[in-house]
Amino acid sequence: MIRSFRAFFLGRAQRERVMLVIFALMLVGYAFSHFSDQVKRFWGESHHTSVELALQAQYLAARNDIMISAQKAAGQFDPARTLNAASLLATVTQLATDAGMVNVSGVPDQQEGASSGQFAVHTLHFTIPKTDWPSLLNFYVALRKLHPYIGIEQFNIGSSAGASAVNVDMRLSSVEIVRGM
Repeated sequence: MIRSFRAFFLGRAQRERVMLVIFALMLVGYAFSHFSDQVKRFWGESHHTSVELALQAQYLAARNDIMISAQKAAGQFDPARTLNAASLLATVTQLATDAGMVNVSGVPDQQEGASSGQFAVHTLHFTIPKTDWPSLLNFYVALRKLHPYIGIEQFNIGSSAGASAVNVDMRLSSVEIVRGM
């Protein structure tokens, strides 16, 4: 088989042999490029998996410390002040109204976040259209007073048609302690 390829190659004119060699080198280059991309992807995924496994091993090694810290932090919460999805919406809407904002709207996320027998995390998508800076600052100060029980996960602010008005879009979350720890 090699003899037939050699006879075919040597039977060609000089320029055809050069073109065949160039074509063969291009095929080898393409194959090498594809192979190197595959190797790079494999090593990247391997490294990512190694890092994830190392992180998981650290968490598992520190499991007792994490559990003690979580119980200590949860012990500082007053279960009566934690908010479910409905009370989160009502509280945030009331804070916005008290701050002088109008046309506010809130939509609880349909998918509940983390939930266990002891606690549940509730999220709320809240929109404040065309508000002014003083009202927004008053709302933030009032919201911050409820900090351990309500947290801001995402906050987007954009300009409105009015020179001094802004549109605010945020995602809030609250932790509800379902039963005492």
